[in-house]
This record gives sequence, structure tokens and C-alpha cells, in this order.
Amino acid sequence: METARFEHIPKSSRFVILKWMWAALLFIACSLIVTADAQVEESSGTEPENVIDATFASNLKELLTTVYCYCGCVRETIEMCRCATAGRIENNFRDRLLAGETVEQIRTDYLDTYGPQYYAVMPVEGINLLAYAMPIIILALIGGIIFVVLRRSTGSMQNTAAAGAHEASASEVSNETVKQVAAELERYKRES
Repeated sequence: METARFEHIPKSSRFVILKWMWAALLFIACSLIVTADAQVEESSGTEPENVIDATFASNLKELLTTVYCYCGCVRETIEMCRCATAGRIENNFRDRLLAGETVEQIRTDYLDTYGPQYYAVMPVEGINLLAYAMPIIILALIGGIIFVVLRRSTGSMQNTAAAGAHEASASEVSNETVKQVAAELERYKRES
């Protein structure tokens, strides 16, 4: 009969050991992948032209996703709107970026011309601060409620355990009392 390698270890501990082994293997694999990726990035020289193209594309995308189209069709960003007006605005933004204007200058000019209601990103000021803070407040409240509920349930379990111990000692006392009473009755019967 073959014996298991971890026979002397309880089953729950075996599960923990296997879980840690898998975690270690996963960590090693991830670190090898990250190292290989970093080496590939170092060895491949990025051309300045690609960097300029990527910067231009990201600037254009930022403009197209942060302002609404003024066409009146549907309240959509310029990137999502498919009307001719959105196409003209996109071409205007592209030309202005190529002319050397910054994203902030172009966006400010657009919003000054058509109004702040066409800004797709909610500014962090005034009542909007409440909208940004509300998820954090809600998560904190939920966490507090869970903490209180768990704390009370733990306390009630401890109280239940203490009450059970008290009842057990009370039943022992009552059993002793019953025995004493029975012994007194026997003694009384013998004397009478």
C-alpha cells in the first residue's frame, strides 16, 4: 500500500498548502511575463513619429469625448454623434491640433462659443462635488453597517454561549439539590 506524501497533514492544511503553491507559481509566471515585456519594450526603439502620432490621436480623442455635439440630434459626444455637424467639428479640431493649439485652448474656445452645457465632463465644483463624493460616502456607510451587524452578531453569540454555560451550571446545581433532597427523604424514611 502506498502512503501519501502529505498523509500526516490534516486535509484542511493540505488545501492551504496547495493554494499557496498555486499562488507562488502564479506570482513567478506573472513576474516572468512582466520582465519579458519590459525587455521587449527596451529593445524595440520607438520612433519619435509614432510618439507624435499617438499624442495627436490621444489629444483628438480627448477633445471628441469631452464635448457634446451642438447639432441638436441627441445629446452625444462628438465621437459618438454621426451627423455632418459632428464631422465638421472633428475636422476643425484636427486642423487646430495640427496648427499647434492645445486641447484646453480648443475646448475652452468651443465651450465659450456654444455654452458650458456642451461640456461632457462634470466639473468638480459646487453641487457636483456631492455627486463625486456620494459613492465614497455610500461605501463607507455600507461598511459601517456591516461592521456593526457583525459586531452585534458576535456579541450575541458570546452572550448565548455564556447563557448556555450558566444554564448548564444551573442544571448541575439543581441536580445536586435533587440528590440532596432525595438523600434527606431516604434518611427521614429510615428514621420514621
